[in-house]
Amino acid sequence: MEYRHVRSSDEPMEVEVIELTTKNDNNVHHYAPPPESPPSDTKYDPFIAHHNREHYQPAQPPAKWPHSQKVSVAKLTPWRTTVMVFDVVLASAPIMFIVLAILAARLDNTVLTASGNKLMEILKISPTIYPIMFAAIMGRLFHALGLYLAERGTTLGRLEHLIGSQSIASALERLVCLRSWSLLSILTVVAWVPSPFGGQAALRLMKIEDTDPYRHNDTITETFYYIDPLNVQNSFLSGASSLNSGRSTFTSIFLAALTMSSNFNSEALDGWGNTKLPIYRSLEADTTGEWRDIPQYPLQRPTWASWIGIPVNIGLLQSRQSYTWTDFNVKARQFDITCSSNVRMSRNESDFGNVTSTWTLSYVDPELRCSTYPCSIVSKSLAPAEDGEDEESVSVAHCEVSYEYLEAEIGCSDELNGECSAKRLRKLDLLADGYSSDSDDFVRSVILSNLMSAMPTTDNIGVTDRQARGSTNMEKWMANPDDFIAATYDFVSLWNMTTDLFAERLTIVWNSFLQSTYAASAVGYTGAVLENVVDGETSYNATTVTRITALPTYQTNWKWLAVLLVCSTLLLAAGYVGLALKYLTIAPDIIGYASSLTLLNPYVPTPTGGTTLDGLERAALLHDLPIKIGDVCPNEPVGAIALAKADGGRVGNLDRRRLYV
Repeated sequence: MEYRHVRSSDEPMEVEVIELTTKNDNNVHHYAPPPESPPSDTKYDPFIAHHNREHYQPAQPPAKWPHSQKVSVAKLTPWRTTVMVFDVVLASAPIMFIVLAILAARLDNTVLTASGNKLMEILKISPTIYPIMFAAIMGRLFHALGLYLAERGTTLGRLEHLIGSQSIASALERLVCLRSWSLLSILTVVAWVPSPFGGQAALRLMKIEDTDPYRHNDTITETFYYIDPLNVQNSFLSGASSLNSGRSTFTSIFLAALTMSSNFNSEALDGWGNTKLPIYRSLEADTTGEWRDIPQYPLQRPTWASWIGIPVNIGLLQSRQSYTWTDFNVKARQFDITCSSNVRMSRNESDFGNVTSTWTLSYVDPELRCSTYPCSIVSKSLAPAEDGEDEESVSVAHCEVSYEYLEAEIGCSDELNGECSAKRLRKLDLLADGYSSDSDDFVRSVILSNLMSAMPTTDNIGVTDRQARGSTNMEKWMANPDDFIAATYDFVSLWNMTTDLFAERLTIVWNSFLQSTYAASAVGYTGAVLENVVDGETSYNATTVTRITALPTYQTNWKWLAVLLVCSTLLLAAGYVGLALKYLTIAPDIIGYASSLTLLNPYVPTPTGGTTLDGLERAALLHDLPIKIGDVCPNEPVGAIALAKADGGRVGNLDRRRLYV
């Protein structure tokens, strides 16, 4: 091949001769390209042949082809200036992700904004952008480093490791195929590891959460309603007629509460979502004030005063997952019972009388009844007969009943899944807030009398032989709250219980039955909001509460932010190092390009010069040059494979049955 100025068509051409020597069947064969100049016809020389394309006209090399005159490889041309600007922009691309990380850090724990939402949208596409950017920058670094070392002298294996490591797959391929487990080969693989981590870190950089409602919130003061304690005067127990007409209503509620009691024994709400209050006496007194703290489950289980809670604005409970509420207060009235004795007696000793029920409640003094609190009552319950006795014995307990007016502080806690429970309790004056002495006389004389008459027969009213059916479910519950629903037809021994335990369980049954007899529609209410209206004979009290709407905020994941910063900083350093190496290298970039196979190739005639062209520039100038990988010794016993010009008829096709050097 020649290396001189473009000659005229009549000047002789000096051609370099490359001889191929092969050995086959103990015979040595020599082959060389023709010693004469390439023929000046259309079979061989594209630059003196006649072609239809403009830059292949006779004696016309491609336009802008650099000839053997001096050409500076460092000359700054408009094209190279454009390429340099592109290189700087690409090397600086990781700065974008560093800026995104800084913006995410600044938005941490702040409310949503339009700019923040745009940032979130950008971060969603980061797993797509980041690996592409990483491959472009890291691949260029290895390429530039390989060319830099090649100019100064290196090994072919090292050069192949660097030039070929354009992805983690190709880096692993070089590591395995070259069988070189050097530090460089391992580093070329490790260098690609941050690529997926950087993209995933950007995706997980931020999220939107509802955080501390007391820091970022929107507050609205609202009025909630709860059952007025004075509704007790409108109880079905207020007269014989109302007792008979309301029996089906309060019986259903009371027995439903009884059967659900074991499931909701530890819960702050009853089965309908009403807020339960504990027995005031069971709370430890606080020496600092009149309020008594209520222990919170599961740390400690309070002793609830009733199976049925106070209906507090159902709308609050339905929306508890959307809002946070300040504490608010409600007022309630409930009974408390203490007992001085609980013993076993015979039927005669107890004066049980005719067996019209298995359990009776009555005043100790029927004449005095209940003139003031505490009221003395006696509970008599049939018990199993002892050995040697013919008839059942009786559990007899002497107790005192008190009526209390309480104020409860209600709080809604995330620890209780947003449910609202009583947090503190204090006792108020009994005769207050519309509850007069006349009202109290009515409760003591009428309500209590009807309660003690109706409650013991709630689940067996109208039964002919009550004795044969055994103890009522209420008695069985007091004996064993965890196992009481069964048709055993047995009697329970309430006298085995301590007086305190009996009094506690009798208090729960007593208050539960009383609450089932008034405001029945509100107890199981499932509507939106309790209104401050009189619904039949049910009235409601109002309480003020502040609704706190927690505003969603941006939350930065600091671990992923650190990963993104580390990966992006390493990539930025790689970009600038690759940029510096590229412009410190004088040699043209000819490594890794198909066009470089035509450089100084005797089987691909090209014009003189062009050694300063990089791979892409050479490919652009020789864009339409036909080439072929084939047998350049087709007429010899042993062939040779090389890249050659394809339109001269001098390159044979490859054959699987033929031998090649």
